[in-house]
Amino acid sequence: MLLDQQHFDLRHLVNASVVALAPHFSNPWMSRVFGSWQISPLVAVRSGSWYSAVTGVDDSLTGVGLDRPNVVAGGNPYVRNLTTLQWLSPAAFVANPTGTFGNAGAYSLSGPGSFDMDLGVSRFFKVHESQKLEVRFEFFNATNHVRFANPVATVSNAHFGQIQSAGDPRILQAAMKYHF
Repeated sequence: MLLDQQHFDLRHLVNASVVALAPHFSNPWMSRVFGSWQISPLVAVRSGSWYSAVTGVDDSLTGVGLDRPNVVAGGNPYVRNLTTLQWLSPAAFVANPTGTFGNAGAYSLSGPGSFDMDLGVSRFFKVHESQKLEVRFEFFNATNHVRFANPVATVSNAHFGQIQSAGDPRILQAAMKYHF
């Protein structure tokens, strides 16, 4: 059970949302164009998620194939260079000797944190007494901020310690709904 708790342990997590309504303007044309819009940002800031380094071979001879490596004594496993996308130092890990288990802890490595802001902008337009048209624009990852995934965690992989993927870029969508 301890492994599951570490795996889902986000040390820092902030989610914030706000709904704000644009004011009505004294000028009727300004009010028709810019008034009554609703804006609703959702901001999420997270520390990195936990993961395990594995050797990629079955040196423990257990048949499972999820052996963890040995951590070099005194070695700092982190490089954390987002310019080169090198997150871990391959020199800090060595394969476990045949017939043994590695000393690297399960879920002992932390990946890069992330920042995300989604944004919704909407407005209702009155069409008739009880009928209205809703216009909505949604921006996912509105700031187009890169959200890196965890690096390659297999020591035998040539790209070990490198970040190879990221979350989605900015995505936009628009919708209209007629309420009657």
